[in-house]
Amino acid sequence: MALHDEEQRQLAEIERKLAEDDPQLAQKLTRLRPFGTPRAGLALLTMFASFVLGLAIVAIGAEVGSFVLGIIGIVLAVGLPTVLIWRLWLRRLR
Repeated sequence: MALHDEEQRQLAEIERKLAEDDPQLAQKLTRLRPFGTPRAGLALLTMFASFVLGLAIVAIGAEVGSFVLGIIGIVLAVGLPTVLIWRLWLRRLR
């Protein structure tokens, strides 16, 4: 739900005052939005798509008997989501 112009202005003023009064608290509060950003949503969508595509490639590789396709599918289904989760976790710890 979008905020009206007046509400956005008031919120910006509150954020500015908080940043002036207690910059450390303001910085901590900005970090508390793990899934509030489009970037995190995009990362989740990428992980899910990678997992589904990887499973499909593993299934195709098993059907045609291709070891290479199986490895590629496993890397997509497990490796890429693991790397993305690891990067998100490290970013959250900072």
